[in-house]
Amino acid sequence: MQLGLAIAVALLIIAVVAWPLLARRRNAPPRTDPSETPASDHAAALNAVYDAIRTLQTDHSLGRVNDDDYRKQLDEYRRQAAELLRDMDRRGEASQDD
Repeated sequence: MQLGLAIAVALLIIAVVAWPLLARRRNAPPRTDPSETPASDHAAALNAVYDAIRTLQTDHSLGRVNDDDYRKQLDEYRRQAAELLRDMDRRGEASQDD
């Protein structure tokens, strides 16, 4: 009886600790090479990055993400958004030249 209760409590603790780690991965935008993405997918990918930034900001303000991790992840999201915007701009210029 006590062994079963101890196992159940241990599993519960593991689930509580692992949940934020798994949820953060699930909310992250997909990592893709912008040059291989069609134009309509660029907008969707950019929206996913913006949503991830908003989620990260919320998690940071609630204390779920420490300052160092927040800055690193925010820099990565900004880099991804810049790549997408740069590629969208290049594609827009190429279609205007035709």
